[in-house]
Amino acid sequence: MAQPRLGMRQVHLDFHTAPGIPDVGRDFDPTQFAATMQAAHVDSVTVFARCHHGLCYYPTKVGPVHPTLTFDLLGAQIEALHRVGIRAPIYITVGYDEFMAEEHPEWVLVDHNGRMVGRGPLDVMGWRLLDLASPYADYVFAQTKEVLQRYTPVDGIFLDIVRQDITGAYSTWRLRQMRRDGVDETNREQTMAWGLALERRFVERAYHLVRQYSPEATIFFNSRLRPDRDPQASSRAEMPWLSHIEIESLPSVQWGYNHYPLFAAYYQTLGKPLLGMTGIFHKSWADFGSLKPEVALHYECARMSATGAVCSVGDQLHPRGVLDAAAYDRLGAVYGRMAALEPWLRAAQPVAEIGVFLAEHGPRFHTIGRDIDEGAMRMLLELHRPFQFLDKAVDFSPYRVLIVPDDLPVDPEFAARLQAYVDAGGALLLSHRAGMAPDGKGFALDVGLEYLGDAPHSPDFFVAAGELGAPLTDYYQVLYDRGSQVRALPGTEVLARVGYPYFTRSHAQFMSHKHTPYDRTSDDVAVSQKGQIIYCHTPLFGAYRRHAVPYYREIVRALLQRLAPQPIIEAPGLPTTAEVGLLRQPDQGNRYLLHLIHAVPQRRGEGVEIVEDVLPLYQVRVGIRLDHPATRVTLAPGGASLPFETVAGVTWVTVPEVKVHQVVVFE
Repeated sequence: MAQPRLGMRQVHLDFHTAPGIPDVGRDFDPTQFAATMQAAHVDSVTVFARCHHGLCYYPTKVGPVHPTLTFDLLGAQIEALHRVGIRAPIYITVGYDEFMAEEHPEWVLVDHNGRMVGRGPLDVMGWRLLDLASPYADYVFAQTKEVLQRYTPVDGIFLDIVRQDITGAYSTWRLRQMRRDGVDETNREQTMAWGLALERRFVERAYHLVRQYSPEATIFFNSRLRPDRDPQASSRAEMPWLSHIEIESLPSVQWGYNHYPLFAAYYQTLGKPLLGMTGIFHKSWADFGSLKPEVALHYECARMSATGAVCSVGDQLHPRGVLDAAAYDRLGAVYGRMAALEPWLRAAQPVAEIGVFLAEHGPRFHTIGRDIDEGAMRMLLELHRPFQFLDKAVDFSPYRVLIVPDDLPVDPEFAARLQAYVDAGGALLLSHRAGMAPDGKGFALDVGLEYLGDAPHSPDFFVAAGELGAPLTDYYQVLYDRGSQVRALPGTEVLARVGYPYFTRSHAQFMSHKHTPYDRTSDDVAVSQKGQIIYCHTPLFGAYRRHAVPYYREIVRALLQRLAPQPIIEAPGLPTTAEVGLLRQPDQGNRYLLHLIHAVPQRRGEGVEIVEDVLPLYQVRVGIRLDHPATRVTLAPGGASLPFETVAGVTWVTVPEVKVHQVVVFE
């Protein structure tokens, strides 16, 4: 089946409306509704069939209609949007349904103590989570079928909160079915695996239901996105049932600005069209009466486009059915820029030179290793080296360097694939315990080292040999986190040694306020190289996320320079606050698109990240290595030509100004 043609500038229009609201849809004007979306350059709007309150916004024979709604609001929205050529996928809640939680409390999941999962009886915030092993699942399917039949063919179906409690949830139905399947309900690992299989059965059944009535519809199941180094635990296993991927990522509070680029860098590799979703609100969903600064919205949409994703902005329709004019003025200003860029965004494919294996693993929402992945992501963003995150099932061959970070065990099959990659000319960068056999007793790869155990001191120090280059010379840089102790075998080049402190601080022996200073350089290896494999003894990537030491990033810069000395992007003057994205459009003569983005998120208030000020960059000199010499370089969307020169295979240009976002087109 052909990939769906997603709207490039979407709105996810929430409508979770309490039953006590007295005037739902009273002021809805279909002409004004569609005109507002059209003026804001919106080409797809996700509209609501049923919300978290469990209430419906169309004449349903399956569930309850909102008690104060007097007409088919869903149908009126779809008709108004279609009249002006705007898509209208349909939203249906799954995991949260307050009406059914009241009507059928036996359908609400409980934990092992018998307490309801989610909002308690006196809690002000949150939702109760319903059990997909109970008859509630059939209720969801009946309503989905009704929507598909009533509005056929639908543009798309968006099923939300398609998940169960991951800490171990129970019900009469679940216990009966688990026992039937031979699952030990007291074993958390078994119950979690059974729960994941239950969720995936629901997803597959829903997919086939939608396809039965609307073969061309887009289909997405929210709350399913899961990066994991194990492809069977990650979202990779569910790709057959998704038409595309939507990365919900409201950065102001809930997710932060590290979330989207990490998820995008993984989901780029799974072969599905990508959508990034932020929100119009200052903080989070249903933050009524707040608006995100325009520059923040511009920055977030620019990041999406630089990863090859289409844009979606979350909003919530006022209960009376009127869109907020100020919100859509602001959205229109940003989407107007994105609309002008559309010829250079459509069907653009990300180009990456470095692959980073995901460290993340474990149960969803309680994972281990996300800090390692975030540290690697921050380093590579700041170094302006295009990268993607990988699970173990991906094809390694497109990448010049593979990073195996900090704490990633390597079984024999994985080791054989990595060795074949190196034998074919690839390069590996490993740190700390990465690359070790699952039993932890030694390296699974021939890295030219003997593993001796944990480093004897923590903190210890990084003492670089001169050939690593500035600034990695003549300084004993503290390494805050305990690393590994390794010994070089014959034929292995040592590039840095471990510096020892006088002693490691303890209750019995300490000095001053923190750790003890450098005493001497030991024989322990800090960095070594054997062929195209470099190893570093310290957990560099997680440590960068925790401590933000620029020197750690510079270590990685120096090591990547040894493994891949001709980066695809050269940006010597670009500040670390700038981000780059490189894409190509094969159907446009294989033209390359260099996205330059600059904004500076700041942490203000209680965990609120703000982008408020435009900080332009001027006279930015950048170069890219192309397969063939460029014949023309322009700025998009204006089309202004830039002087360029090609030196040693690098096409260099000077970009006059980067004001949040600038696209440079290399023909």
